[in-house]
Amino acid sequence: MKEYRIKIAGKYDIIVISPKIIAALMDKIRCSNLKEMVIPAEEILPQGYAGYLACVLEANVEIAKALPNRNAYTLIAGQIRKLQCNEQDCFDRVEVTEPGSNPQFDMETSEDFYIVTRQGNNQFRYVFKGENYEEISMILEYL
Repeated sequence: MKEYRIKIAGKYDIIVISPKIIAALMDKIRCSNLKEMVIPAEEILPQGYAGYLACVLEANVEIAKALPNRNAYTLIAGQIRKLQCNEQDCFDRVEVTEPGSNPQFDMETSEDFYIVTRQGNNQFRYVFKGENYEEISMILEYL
């Protein structure tokens, strides 16, 4: 079994996609016959998460100043777009469609990420920096 390291590239004041969301997204990719897909937001986000995140963004003045677009779905899509697997981008394109009524993530995985995600004998480890800049990691379990 080969292990791959997944991380969100860049520095953020707030990380909005959890390992569980990443695992749900990867499960959708694993089950897809195409690199390009449209995934309804409710299929990868916990129930009520986008509403909760919108309230957090509205209530936190410091975060609101740092984020040019406080739309929860756009923020989530931006961080999905920044996912990297072994230092390579996981997605060529990630967009939100219909953010007001029935939000969906319209995306295209990179060729390499699509191939390794579809192989059943690989393990993915989510890696991030903790508050004291120590590296923390956890295995992503498919749903």
